Amino acid sequence: MLVCTATLAWGVNLPAHAVFIKGTEIYDAKRGSFVDVGILDVLQIFGRAGRPQFDKSGHGTIITSHDKLAHYLSLLTNQFPIESNFIGHMTDNLNAEITLGTVTNMEEAVTWLSYSYLYVRMRKNPQVYGIKYQELRDDPTLEEKRRQIITDAARRLDKARMIRFDESNGYLSSTDLGRTASHFYIKYDTVEVFNDLMKNFMNESDILAMVSQAQEFEQLKVREDEMDELEEAVMEYCELPVQGGKENVHGKVNILLQSHISRGRMRGFSLISDMTYITTNASRIARALFEIVLRKNLPLLAGRMLRFAKTIEKQMWDFEHPLRQHPLIKQELVSKLENRNFTLEKLRELDGKEIGHLIHHVNAGHNVKRAAEEIPLVEIEATTQPISRTVLRVRLTVRADFRWTDKVHGKTAEPFWIWVEDPDNDHMYHHEYFLLTRKQVISKEAQEIVFTIPIFEPLPNQYLVRAISDRWIGSESSCAISFKHLILPERHPPHTELLDLQPLPVTALNEPKFELLFKFS
Repeated sequence: MLVCTATLAWGVNLPAHAVFIKGTEIYDAKRGSFVDVGILDVLQIFGRAGRPQFDKSGHGTIITSHDKLAHYLSLLTNQFPIESNFIGHMTDNLNAEITLGTVTNMEEAVTWLSYSYLYVRMRKNPQVYGIKYQELRDDPTLEEKRRQIITDAARRLDKARMIRFDESNGYLSSTDLGRTASHFYIKYDTVEVFNDLMKNFMNESDILAMVSQAQEFEQLKVREDEMDELEEAVMEYCELPVQGGKENVHGKVNILLQSHISRGRMRGFSLISDMTYITTNASRIARALFEIVLRKNLPLLAGRMLRFAKTIEKQMWDFEHPLRQHPLIKQELVSKLENRNFTLEKLRELDGKEIGHLIHHVNAGHNVKRAAEEIPLVEIEATTQPISRTVLRVRLTVRADFRWTDKVHGKTAEPFWIWVEDPDNDHMYHHEYFLLTRKQVISKEAQEIVFTIPIFEPLPNQYLVRAISDRWIGSESSCAISFKHLILPERHPPHTELLDLQPLPVTALNEPKFELLFKFS
């Protein structure tokens, strides 16, 4: 006899003579409540009983509450058609197809919809989808209904600035926001929330509140029995003010997200399950927000969004010591370093023995020193060359300033984001994703990046070049591009004025054939 969890029951090809399903309620984190096991899952689990190649017969038994008995009996004995829910997710799916380039206009979108299961069910059972039989008789292929569904979805996407929809000619084209949403599987409703709440200047508390209101979390519930534990979490783990309070769903998401970053633990089963669901989605949403802001060319907000995404992934706040994210350093040692206010730069300057004496742990000193040298940092140096009075070529030299260890960094590369910003106007003029490979770090080989940026008169004081690690908190470098001694090319002299000269007659050509070419004398 084998007793197994749902994971084994669903996922492993394990034949048996008899199968028992004890209890038909399972917790669904997406809905934030207990739900009944679906009939398809029941049939999948029962399918393990009496496999033809192993047994002649099999037994399947459901142990459930009396009020659910009739429901499962009717589902097992009668066959109900499966209807499509595609209309409810039409905006996100249409955006994905437009982003991929498979749909570029209304005709292609209408044809694309005819390949779906929704189209099959609309023709078989039209009343479920609000179609009258008369409409089906008048339009057997339901082209007008498909066109209406696509038009409604395209208008919503256009309003959210995820696509550009030209109704006069039916063209559909993707935008940066739509491409980012599709890439990170962000729901259309969430993009609308972000469009309303996002500002050019936001602090960490505002960013956290905005992420908490994402529609991916709307189905979660606030339960009365969770209030005390949420209040404890606010007092113990929350470093930022909780906007919305624990009585609201977005307030609960805010508390659980901060508890996750602070490495807090929940006691209640439902809170543990909700926290897992929230953190899995929040990491993806935060990365999407960073990409959205990056494409808006807002350097200050982009830096904060990237740091916020890393705090969720690393489970630490960005004001904590960078060594807290190092996998080989104990947390007690990091706490000692934080108490004595030892920055990463100080640790890199000291030797192992000095560090050991300062933290009263001589043997650990060398490990701390080594770990400080393993935090990925780069040295950047920029040289400039004006191409014209409005275009500047920048040659960036990037050198690794850390020690590579396979246990810490893997065996491939460390990713960085490099961008050029104008701090006075809070505008980004160039950004790119840069990989520093293992070989380049070990050989201390300098890397060159060449790109062009615009300049304007009067010249600004300076631009800043930033290099920020995509994975490590506290790994940031910058250098200034000064315009103080920049000599721009001369302005092009204006064209000479047209002189007031008397035109010559055609007879001046002294050739009758040539003179005939002109109609005037």
